[in-house]
This record gives sequence, C-alpha cells and structure tokens, in this order.
Amino acid sequence: MIKKLQKKFIMIAGLAVVIVMVCVLFPINMINRYRVGNELRNTIRYIMDSGGDFSEMQETESEHGGRQNWIFDFIARNPGLNFTPESKYQLRYFMITVEKSGTVSDVSLSHIAAVGEEDATALAQRAMASFPDSGFLSTGTNSYFYLRQEKGEGATKIGFLECTREVINLQVFSYVSIGFGLVLIVVFVIVIAILSRKAMQPYIDNIESQREFITNAGHELKTPLAIISANAEVIEMINGKSEWTDSILAQVKRGTSLINDLITLSRTTEAEQIVLTDVDASKILQESAESFRPVIEKEGKRLSIQIQEGVMVRAEEKMMTELCNILVDNAAKYCDDGGEVTVLLKKRGKGAQIQVSNTYQEGAGEDYGRFFRRFYRGDVSHNSKQSGYGIGLSMAQTIAEKFRGSIAAGWKNGVITFTVTL
Repeated sequence: MIKKLQKKFIMIAGLAVVIVMVCVLFPINMINRYRVGNELRNTIRYIMDSGGDFSEMQETESEHGGRQNWIFDFIARNPGLNFTPESKYQLRYFMITVEKSGTVSDVSLSHIAAVGEEDATALAQRAMASFPDSGFLSTGTNSYFYLRQEKGEGATKIGFLECTREVINLQVFSYVSIGFGLVLIVVFVIVIAILSRKAMQPYIDNIESQREFITNAGHELKTPLAIISANAEVIEMINGKSEWTDSILAQVKRGTSLINDLITLSRTTEAEQIVLTDVDASKILQESAESFRPVIEKEGKRLSIQIQEGVMVRAEEKMMTELCNILVDNAAKYCDDGGEVTVLLKKRGKGAQIQVSNTYQEGAGEDYGRFFRRFYRGDVSHNSKQSGYGIGLSMAQTIAEKFRGSIAAGWKNGVITFTVTL
C-alpha cells in the first residue's frame, strides 16, 4: 500500500512539473514566434510601402553641425523596424502583383537571386490561397515571410521576405527549450522520487501505528470477550438458557468477528510482498460458493453457480479463498428476500474474471465506488439484521490489487455485480 501510494505521489508530482513546464515554455515559444513574425511583417511592409527605395536611410547632419548616425533618426521615424546600417544590403525580397482575375501582372525579382519567376508565381498562388494576410511559407530549404496588400481595382500586391535564418533560429530555440524542459522534468522526478519517502514518512508512521494499535488492541480485546463468553456459558449451565445469555453470546460472537476482521485487514494491508503461484480458481470458488448454499437457501434465496472448469490464476491460495468467501458472503448477506445469488467464473485472455451478483432492487443511484472504502456500509442505519462492518469489500480490493488485478461494482436491471479481473 505504501509503495503504491508513493508511486502515485511521484506520478502526481511529476505531472504537476510537466504542466508547469508546458505553461512556461509554450507561451515563451509563442511570444518569440510572434516577436519574429512582427519584425518580419514590419520590414516587408516598409519595403512594400517604399517600393524598395532605401534612400531615406541616409546619414544626416545634426542641427549642431556634428555627424549623427542616420540609423537613430531612421528608427525614430519608423518605430517597429529592427534595422542596422547593413540591412539594406542584407535584405532579400521580391514582390508580385496579382490581378483580380488571378493573373500575375508584375514580378519584381531584382533583390533576390534564389527565386525564379516560376517559383515566385507558385509562392504567390500559395499566399493568395492562405487564410491570413501574412505568414510563413517554405519551398525547398528556403523560408519566406509574405504580406498581402490590397490595391486598386481588385489587384493584390504580395511581398516576400527571405527569412530562412530566422525560421531556423525559431526551430533551434524550440528544440532547445523542449530539451531543457525535458531535462528539468527528469531531474525533478528523480529528486521527487528520492525525497518522496521522507515527505511521506509522517503518513507512513501513522499507518504503521494504526496497524500496530489494531493488532495489539484486537488481541487485548479477545481476552475480556472470552471471559464474558465463558461466564455466560457458566450462567447457562447453572440457571439454564435465557434471552439474556443468548444476547450476551450473540454480541460476544459479533465483537469477536469484528476483531478478527480488523486483524485480518491489517495483516493483508501490511503484506507488501506475497508469492504468486498458479492456483485453481475454479476449485476454490466452487468450494466457497457451495459452503454458503445452506445459508442462502435457508433464507429463501436461490444460488446459481456457473464456473468454467480448470481456470488457473496467479494468486496466493489462502488469500484467493478469502477473496471468494468475501464476495459470496457479501452477495448472500445483501441479496433481496426471495432473490438470487449468481457466482460466475470464466477465462479471460491469460487471466480470469469472477462475477458475483445478487438481486438488489434499490441499487439505482448508488455510488458503488464507495463500497470499497473501509467501514462503509450501504445500509446507513447500520441495521444489525445485516451483520457486517464495511471491512470485507475493502479487504477484497486489497487482495485483488495484490494479485495485480482489479475489482469493480456495478448495478443494472435490479442486480448488483462485483467483478474481479485477475
């Protein structure tokens, strides 16, 4: 139980780290992509508006007669542009005008060498078919940022700015951030795995103290109960049986059963490692069901047994017997008057499936997940006519999990079914 809880703690903590990393790295990558795209958009827009004329980018004399770098004046007049003195010599771009009819009327390739008229036309067609008026397009190993501008008479002017280096930088940034995030996740999970035992130590100590208390208290309580039982029997021998002595013995038996169940549950939970071997599930379940037949039929209920022969499962024999007894006992106990208990076993793949059902007309709307909680009873009034303390199904779940299986409960058409998959 502790190891399972520790694994769950590590998984949840690891998932939290993954969510945090995604929430941090994804926006960073999106912001970086937006920033690069915005710079490219502003650049190609300036080129298209100026017609590729960079005469504005000239050195000017300051009003005080000294030399002033022209780039500062240029940037001040054109906010949003990230130009350097060499930009007008480094930028590679081309422009195409597409008429309303879809024909290309003007192709300007004077500032690019890697694109011919045929390739430029193909890129223009792709840009016209794209939904946004700007974005990235790739052809071969090169990437371009395009921008569409509507002109008069339905014509569209499309500018393309070569941005292969920027796209590569975006990809490298993404790969590095993802790799960095994965490394951090692995490191965090390793650290969490190392420290998880220490973080859970108070809880582990509490569980172990509870187990020790239950075991010790159980053994201590058995002594006074045995004395009470013996005294009641002596009274019966002297004065004969009476309703009072019958009541005393019944309550002693009830208390002894509760103590035995608590001790069994504590030991079952405590056994972290058990040896699983091939056991005959058909034989064990058959014997268990038949042992409850007299009790079931005595109460006016019916027992139906449908067990496939020779079904073997990986389990521990004593715990397997306990599991079967719990399921059949629970079905017999809570079956409606005049109802039917059905015990079914069938092979499923390499394992097996056990289904124990009983008539339960009032089962609609129940939260059957709660049935496996310790000390939970569907009978909220805790009517003593239905003996039990809400321990059995919790034990059944613990045993099934130790067999690396599962247990579930469901209700349909007035029948509740407990299914164990091993």
